[in-house]
Amino acid sequence: MPDHAKLVALLQSLGLKADSHAVVVSNGKDATDFGAMARVYWTLKSLGLKELSIVNGGMQAWNAAKLPLSTQPVKVAPSSYAPTFDATWLSTRQDVQQSLKLSNAVLVDSRPDAFYQGKTQAPAAKLAGTLPGAVQLDFNQWFEPKTALFVDTAKAKQIAAQIQVPEGQGAVAFCNTGHWAATDWFGLSEVAGIPNVKLYAGSMVDWTQQPDFPQLQNAPGRGEQLLRSTKQWWERKFN
Repeated sequence: MPDHAKLVALLQSLGLKADSHAVVVSNGKDATDFGAMARVYWTLKSLGLKELSIVNGGMQAWNAAKLPLSTQPVKVAPSSYAPTFDATWLSTRQDVQQSLKLSNAVLVDSRPDAFYQGKTQAPAAKLAGTLPGAVQLDFNQWFEPKTALFVDTAKAKQIAAQIQVPEGQGAVAFCNTGHWAATDWFGLSEVAGIPNVKLYAGSMVDWTQQPDFPQLQNAPGRGEQLLRSTKQWWERKFN
């Protein structure tokens, strides 16, 4: 997460206020592109905006529908809106540690199989694998096949039903850096209407920065991990 003062400055530079209706749009290239929109939506909601929308399919869907476009630069009058950050939908590293200790939340890994099974990892993550006890909900499931179009509400509820959240508990979506997970959060919380869904913004990259973190589920053996680390170092140095 960026520093709060930077977030507020960005919000003000966009002229956003508490009563603004913010419409978030991306290029719409693919499902990962949607995650960027979902992360912005989540951030704006956490900063107090109540009227929020996402352009389903992004600019590619807009262009395909032959809707109007403009190339004129837009000048925005800065606002003085200075909200506090509402952590209702945020789970920090400490929160996840507590959830593991108390078993009071379902940890939802939003990544594809190769990451969940520990067969690959994000370059900035120090180890492959997933959080202990995590269940998988691949973010790609939320989209119409071979498109960046989010499914309708009925289909979203079917997808969300894969995650069984015991009464009185919540869910925490995570991935590598909190963008694929933002899609899971958006689908579970905003479309399927499941209460108490949070986003672990730092996700696996943040989690593996700890000097002493709990053993990961599906983690590779020490020898295999050493080979991966060496390969990543080589690629960064010579590519």
